[in-house]
Amino acid sequence: MKASRAFLVGLAVVFCAAGVRTYPRAAQSTQQPAPSPPSPQQPPPPQPFRTGTNLVRVDATVIDRHGEPVTSLTADDFEIDEDGVRQVIQSFKLVRASGHPAPDDDISLTIRSPAHAAAEAARDDVRVFLVFWDEYHIEPFIAATRARNALTKFMRTAFGPQDLVALMDPLLPVDAIRFSRDRTALADAVHRLQGRLGVFVPVRSAIEEAQLQQRDVRRIRAQVTASALKSAAAYLGTLREGRKTILFISQGLGALGRDAAIELQDVVRAANESNTAIYTLDPRGLMMRRPSDTLHQLADNTGGQALLNTNSFDSVLGQVVREASAFYLLGYVSPNTAVDGRFHKIRVRLRRDGLEVRARKGYWAPSLAEMTRSREAAARAESPPDIAIALGALPLANARTNVEVWTGSRRRPDGATDVTIAWMPRPITGPAASLSVIAQSGGARAFDGVVETSGVSFQAPPGPLRLQIGVRDGRGEIIERITRDVTVPDLSGAPLAMSSPILLRAANALQLRTLLAGPAPAPFPGREFTHTDRVLIRFELYGTAAREARVSARLRSRTGTTLVTMPVTALDAAGGLYQIDVPLSSTARGEFVIAIEASNGTQRATAQLGIRVGS
Repeated sequence: MKASRAFLVGLAVVFCAAGVRTYPRAAQSTQQPAPSPPSPQQPPPPQPFRTGTNLVRVDATVIDRHGEPVTSLTADDFEIDEDGVRQVIQSFKLVRASGHPAPDDDISLTIRSPAHAAAEAARDDVRVFLVFWDEYHIEPFIAATRARNALTKFMRTAFGPQDLVALMDPLLPVDAIRFSRDRTALADAVHRLQGRLGVFVPVRSAIEEAQLQQRDVRRIRAQVTASALKSAAAYLGTLREGRKTILFISQGLGALGRDAAIELQDVVRAANESNTAIYTLDPRGLMMRRPSDTLHQLADNTGGQALLNTNSFDSVLGQVVREASAFYLLGYVSPNTAVDGRFHKIRVRLRRDGLEVRARKGYWAPSLAEMTRSREAAARAESPPDIAIALGALPLANARTNVEVWTGSRRRPDGATDVTIAWMPRPITGPAASLSVIAQSGGARAFDGVVETSGVSFQAPPGPLRLQIGVRDGRGEIIERITRDVTVPDLSGAPLAMSSPILLRAANALQLRTLLAGPAPAPFPGREFTHTDRVLIRFELYGTAAREARVSARLRSRTGTTLVTMPVTALDAAGGLYQIDVPLSSTARGEFVIAIEASNGTQRATAQLGIRVGS
């Protein structure tokens, strides 16, 4: 029984935690590491965090008697204790977000893709809410109906146009969470939610089929919900460092029984490390005999609130949004230097009367074993220098730029070098219509003109080339300026040289036929693809050693491991033109490097391209 239950819960954790990155917990060091962009293998540090100086950050929400956030306090109004000892507040900041864009922010609010949602979630002025509908612990009739009605109105009226909102249930994998600003679509999704407390058939998945093989199905379901809630909190931590909110709608996890303390501690720890406040709502309202202790524990220990013993759902749900509109960041240097794996209590108090403050109750220090595992995992995940350079060229998911620009070089028939510029609007923005480019080599201009989406090529001498790019909208007005320095290679004298590989992308069979029918298809400037994309790579070899060169291509992971060797087709062996068909349909989600190598004796030419594969 114990082994089968462990297998079932493990299966549920894998299902619910798909796509969740593992965080090294707060740790000491004697040296502050250099910051680096977030990536699937190197997420931003969780909050509260500890740096080389043992700095701990606590988010505190302050509410007045009317339930409104208080924004007029100073650091002198707060007191912080750690393990009963008063601490000196070293840093203090008020963070405000109304859910409405700034007057000068004309970026479209519509969410176009998961990547766009992640980019928006990373912004400090965007509030992030996840509504977790615990269908396993909601009665299917009165409670579910009342909760759906209240939640429908909540979705339609409570949020600002800039807020990001998503729905989740215990069986939804976190990589399937979709944040939206479409309030109508969210309200429609709420109508389809069900309460399934005590309802075991029909089953929804293989996990539920396995549940029915167990004697204590209710306890297993409570464990599945707890695991999913923990995974949700960890996932939100990958989106940004700032505050996030989970609204957990449930009648409680009392079925956990003797495992409740451990299961809830894991959820609270994940929420604290990811800076996520959990608000709990019992849909029975005043119909309940006694509120669940588990709902109180989840809310009280994560800086949220237990919304219980009330039928005024509209009021309490609105409070969840209001409290996310303003909070204080308090930082202090912890006296704790032990690597003990213990929980250290934090208490935040106010020196003013008539106000209520909500904050986390503490943090877990890392244990020596955890630190060792984290260092080993970091070493295993570290990218070799060549891989790091290739992946470093990928655009950041939250980059606030309007365009993606690609530059490449190829040899002209007369031996000179042509530089090609290709570009496209980023899907998260889209107002860009053209580029104005000034290309300077030394003191001379190699190009000065407008570049349409079809791209442009111009001759440039080998050496440094500076591109001054102006991004223009449909009216011809510049909306962004970019400066990029590139090095133009000398492709004329080497016995073996390679052009810059170009990527060709087709979203369907018709696009592929059109692409292949053209004599010189335009390069695709992006580096982000889906599994349904058809992607080809073309490149040329030059020099006296090119004709007999051996050409190979490999798909490599972030750690440099070769995942698959890809066939290279000679489209024109005499002219040195080659093509690679990239197998995206069988490639997992993540970031990869395509390594191309041509060799002939001691002569060698290489290129590496970073790509990102989504859903």
